[in-house]
Amino acid sequence: MHKYYKLKSIGIIVIISVILTGFSSNIKLLDTTPKVPEMVEIRGGTFTMGQNDGEGDEKPEHLVEISDFYIAKYEITVAEYKAFCIATKREMPKKPEWGWIDNHPIINTSWNDATAYIKWLNKEMNETYRLPTEAEFEYVIRNGGEKGVFPWGNGNPTNENLADEAFKSKTSRTNIWEGHNDGFAYTAPVGSYEPNKLGVYDINGNIWEWCSDWYDAYTSKKSSNPKGAKISKNKVGRGGSYNADPWHSRSASRAFVEPTFKRPGFRLAKDK
Repeated sequence: MHKYYKLKSIGIIVIISVILTGFSSNIKLLDTTPKVPEMVEIRGGTFTMGQNDGEGDEKPEHLVEISDFYIAKYEITVAEYKAFCIATKREMPKKPEWGWIDNHPIINTSWNDATAYIKWLNKEMNETYRLPTEAEFEYVIRNGGEKGVFPWGNGNPTNENLADEAFKSKTSRTNIWEGHNDGFAYTAPVGSYEPNKLGVYDINGNIWEWCSDWYDAYTSKKSSNPKGAKISKNKVGRGGSYNADPWHSRSASRAFVEPTFKRPGFRLAKDK
């Protein structure tokens, strides 16, 4: 009799142990601890923003002074955004046709989604992250103020995820970078290609990225750390994408959409 109860007790302990082990595994799988973002320090300066022979809203070219700041080395990933959604019981954005891949950039977020993520991250980490301004973004795209048409200069792309032969093979689109193949038809894992001269990855290509600004027209007047209009209908997107043709891969290229539009991704910035 005593032997029976002893074995029964052992069995219960084993069952409880298995349950707790599984529970522990689930906790690990649902870990919502935010990842500390890697930031790159950007030294400020004065540069020429815009392009006079570009789209109408890219002119006039004008001088902009930028203060020192930090920008994220990488775009926010699917895994990072997923942790936010689990922690806040928020739905993930619409899944792209290639599915969710943890080390790829999050996509299909609205401006409101991006700022909600940053608000959560700041609370969790006692930080002051924000979206980059449009001027900061172009300053980084231009490697600190270079004047080339494209971030890499005036020729063909070298190491960026843009609309290319791989993209054409999946979409049959003809307006691409002919002869260029970056190896990914759609998004690529963040940091797959060489960084720009400032040490920032995928600042041009991979995905369009939200900026903090309300969209505004340019003026010829020199400005210091501009933040866009006080309010307007649209927010600004920058940086090109895996589906960006040559014209939309230029350093000065601007996109403007309503803050509820769900397509771009984003990265962090921070005051110095």
